[in-house]
Amino acid sequence: MKKLLLIAFTLFCVVVCLLPSVGMLFNPTYKPIGNERQTPAPSITQKDGSFNYKYFTELGGYYEKHFAYRPEMIQTDADIQSKCFFTSNIDTVVVGNNDWLYYTSSTDDYLGKNTLSGGEISGVKHNLEIIQSYCRANGVNFLFTVAPNKNTLYPDNMPYTYSAKVSGTHNRDLLHSVLEDSEVNYCNLFEPLSNQDETLYFARDSHWNNKGALLAYNTILTQLNQPHDDYSSAEVTRRKDFTGDLSNMLYPVSSEPEYNYYYGAEKNYSYTTDTKSVEDTLIQTANPNASGKLYMYRDSFGNALVPFFASAYNSATFTKSFPMNIRQEFASDKPDTFVMELVERNIKWLITMPPMFPAPEHSIFKTEGTLEGSAAVKVKPCDYAAEYTQFSAVIDSPDQGSDAEYYITVKDQSGAEKTFETFSYKSEDGNGFIAYLPAEQFPSEGSYEIKILVKNKDGFYELRS
Repeated sequence: MKKLLLIAFTLFCVVVCLLPSVGMLFNPTYKPIGNERQTPAPSITQKDGSFNYKYFTELGGYYEKHFAYRPEMIQTDADIQSKCFFTSNIDTVVVGNNDWLYYTSSTDDYLGKNTLSGGEISGVKHNLEIIQSYCRANGVNFLFTVAPNKNTLYPDNMPYTYSAKVSGTHNRDLLHSVLEDSEVNYCNLFEPLSNQDETLYFARDSHWNNKGALLAYNTILTQLNQPHDDYSSAEVTRRKDFTGDLSNMLYPVSSEPEYNYYYGAEKNYSYTTDTKSVEDTLIQTANPNASGKLYMYRDSFGNALVPFFASAYNSATFTKSFPMNIRQEFASDKPDTFVMELVERNIKWLITMPPMFPAPEHSIFKTEGTLEGSAAVKVKPCDYAAEYTQFSAVIDSPDQGSDAEYYITVKDQSGAEKTFETFSYKSEDGNGFIAYLPAEQFPSEGSYEIKILVKNKDGFYELRS
């Protein structure tokens, strides 16, 4: 009897192990789960007909996303772990109280962990100032805004395991403090959203609902002085039809929809691109009854903003491409307004992936002296756009000050010398600068004599390494 039980248990284990693979013949998983993207089956040959040496690696990745009964297995595991152990079975989702879910990548901000340094947050401000100056030089009105993390506005349902805060200082507070004394046109959404009595974010999604998006839209366009419908007299429809991204990740089989609000904004504009949904990377719209041309960078928080902003402008372009190639976009779209929206957890993107446009040229400055430090300048083709050559360096200079800004003087083989303002830049190797120069004038294979100028509160200094 004992032997039969052992054989039966062994057969059961074999069947369970084979089921995901054999089941692909009958019931493969085709639909992506949560924020995943659909992956095509790999080809054994490359486009030129040669053997694809990455085939088996790619096949393994394909199998991980498509094995049979994957959604059912994920949900069963999620139910056991969330209901019995009050935790999540995937590292991108935090299971909170009262069936609330939070995005794991926002927990550093929540805990005050890995906060940007004083120099880095000054670099964020500096980069925004450069972007705004470039916009003004091109006749474009600029506005920057930040969408608050869900657990910033609604921390009460975060699990007790996140109660031990590392610090009371957060990137949003540092950003607010440096932008208060700057000329950057910054729209603070934290105040109007936090002043509302009702909850404007979904319980099982990381984003605001349409009511929260409407408040953000009205706040931004009021600050821009852009004529718009505030939808205060609109007929609002409330429907229980929204399934959250976090819910889909954790419970892919039976995610429960939540209530959302609809204001009829979609009736006021049409798409001029082949748009499948507001999730698309590039969306262009037209409303003949409105004025103005909008170019808007938005992340996933902007999905709910698209209908409102599209209804308020004669033509609008919405992009999720990051880093942005601003010169290229301005040349093709010729906007009069540029709105840049980033979620709180991605504030650091402004110094890790600054947008692309030619570095502003300046006159050669009178220096007050020299500063000691080290800097190894790298010149190479731009990582994102072939039209630029990328000049970057990590700077180590103890006397430069936390508010240091960098300029580079570049002398080419002909002896011509030009000075450019650079973006503050944070890389894996450290902090320094990055500048994009037109590859046609500054080819990456060229030979250059480069001087680094440091600007701080005392003036300009040449960096001596």
